[in-house]
Amino acid sequence: MPVTYQWLTAVGGEFPTPGRTRVTFAEARNLLVAEVAFTTSNTRADLWDGLERYLARFFDLEHRYNALLDGKQLVRCLWLGGSYVSSRVDPSNIDVTVCVNDATRLALKGQPGSKWLSQAFSREERRKEFGVSPLELRYRPVVSVFRSRVTDTEDQQYLQDRGGWDEWWQRCRDSGAQSGGPTLATVEAMRGYLEVTI
Repeated sequence: MPVTYQWLTAVGGEFPTPGRTRVTFAEARNLLVAEVAFTTSNTRADLWDGLERYLARFFDLEHRYNALLDGKQLVRCLWLGGSYVSSRVDPSNIDVTVCVNDATRLALKGQPGSKWLSQAFSREERRKEFGVSPLELRYRPVVSVFRSRVTDTEDQQYLQDRGGWDEWWQRCRDSGAQSGGPTLATVEAMRGYLEVTI
């Protein structure tokens, strides 16, 4: 399915249809920044630039420790959701789940500059600095989920987190709720989100 503005606004003229749709980084930028419908946006281009600066911190670590990491990526992909992946012309931030290769992250532990990995997901600080509201998903290669029980607790945590964020990004806010926060009425999948390959 082509990822177009029509796709982006398929649900009520506001949101994508439920599910996760994979796109390249360039395709995401074309849809969410360069799209004709957003030419009057005062925030989208600056927020995207902030996302690029945010990701550059990860890429700098990858580059600096390329030999140690044996060329493996630190960031596998991004899940973009929230108002940035909607028809809203001027969203206030980019909600993003950063899928971090857990083995690569662990290989960097204690290396100069790796403290960034413990600071990268301080949501309020990163929102002020880059305009992103990041969440971490630590990717682990789980061979099979069909075993009667996944026994490794870190694998269990990864599967739980992955399913949780997948569900979360398909929800819409309850406009009737006083706080705008999650309610029982918001648990159904109502919208889609993007998986952006790096």
